[in-house]
Amino acid sequence: MILTKLGRYNCFDPFGSSIRRSSNLSNNRSSTLISSKSDKDRFCNSFSSLSSSSLNGITPQLAQTIPSEILIEICRYLHPVDLYSLASVCKRYRNLLWSKCSTTTQAIWKNSRLKYVPSLSMTPPAEMSEQEYIWLMLILNKCMFCEERNKFELTMYWEFRMYCCQKCLDDRTVSRHTLLNEWNVHDFLLSCFIQLQRSSNPRDPPLYLIKDVKATLNNYNQLSKDEKPQWIKNCEKNILKLQLENEQYNHIHDLTRYDHTERLERLLKKLHEFYTWPKHRSM
Repeated sequence: MILTKLGRYNCFDPFGSSIRRSSNLSNNRSSTLISSKSDKDRFCNSFSSLSSSSLNGITPQLAQTIPSEILIEICRYLHPVDLYSLASVCKRYRNLLWSKCSTTTQAIWKNSRLKYVPSLSMTPPAEMSEQEYIWLMLILNKCMFCEERNKFELTMYWEFRMYCCQKCLDDRTVSRHTLLNEWNVHDFLLSCFIQLQRSSNPRDPPLYLIKDVKATLNNYNQLSKDEKPQWIKNCEKNILKLQLENEQYNHIHDLTRYDHTERLERLLKKLHEFYTWPKHRSM
């Protein structure tokens, strides 16, 4: 919860859930503020406090009276974490910094991403806004579905656009065995679902996102008999393309979120899981 002189605001995220901005986010970046001799100077001291979660430097009068063109200029000098904090100050700032369709908003976040997070040079997927992309790749610091914050209990599953713990993943996915034997899904349809192969261990079966499976089956069942073969071919083609993209985004995420030591520790953890293989699901 962020407290400002404007009142109390929940830190919000692009997926609609309320999260709290942890103070350790400030350790992930350093902010650079403008210092040119102009009317902007009188705002700089107030904005220099953005690295603090309290944002006490922004008074109600300042927040509401900064001209839009100056506010946009100031945003050009802020790290994505600071932009996220600024978006939580008041409705005016949220409207500026959280619009998914505004070219100005997207330019602000893109500039910040390229300037301060060079590992995130790859553009977001077509259906994802800049702020959603940065939030998922960098700012989110707990499981999307519960309060788990231990980095080593959390994993990015870009295939499903999820950063979560194992339990929450299990709650939202289904195995191949279950689809074939309990859901009675035809095996030729499995290639139409986005799948998650958690490891290179052949004993570890792929997982499928339940809501994605339901949506895909619903689309399939609405087709005529003549339309289904071509629809399946198109799905398979799209899935193959997504698999390559997902590998890239997962790799970029790890480079962005974890330092060298953390990546090594996570690799050792995966190696341990490969040989011990505590199974959560049947094939």
